Amino acid sequence: MGVLVGALGLRELVVGPDFTVGRNREGNVAVLTELASALGYTLTVVELVVLGSRVSSSAIRALIAAGEVASAAALLGRPVAVWGRVVAGEGRGRELGFPTANLLTDPDVLLPADGVYAAWAEVGPARYPAAVSIGVRPTFGPGPRTVEAYLLDFQGNIYGEDVKLELVKRLRPELSFKTVAELVTQMERDVEEVRQLLTQRVTAHDSPNPNPSA
Repeated sequence: MGVLVGALGLRELVVGPDFTVGRNREGNVAVLTELASALGYTLTVVELVVLGSRVSSSAIRALIAAGEVASAAALLGRPVAVWGRVVAGEGRGRELGFPTANLLTDPDVLLPADGVYAAWAEVGPARYPAAVSIGVRPTFGPGPRTVEAYLLDFQGNIYGEDVKLELVKRLRPELSFKTVAELVTQMERDVEEVRQLLTQRVTAHDSPNPNPSA
């Protein structure tokens, strides 16, 4: 803790009642309380929160990794969100009739399980319902893991724009289809499910940079 106080200017530390730190996890709340007096920082201990089950970062990460974004949102108190910059893709979505925004995400950030999600996409001040695919696109041969968003009833180009995706619900796992026609049929179902889940009528938005082309 001396390093944190001296090098980083630690003034207040907020922990849970079972928090530990240091070698052999010996820095428990009692030890941190003693150090607070000696080193001049304030220690705040917050009580555990239980919402059906204990709210913890490990529980939230496990839910996100499993694709249970609705359950994770209940513990977070906000939607599970993914940020990324729109970059050029292979153009396959446009060929299939569903032009997608391909997001370049931080490789160190936990992504939800592969699959298709209903989401809200934020582009600048505008907000759109979106069908989001996370995965390796197995129908075309496994490739790198990608995040792609199809913004409903929206045309345009947002290459280079930063997009925030608020994931509402996982609709299905990622699947491999025998034919492109089968894939397109399923994509049509996915988009309709997103529409019904999020909105029955997509409201027109004014945006200086309309939708993805990939």
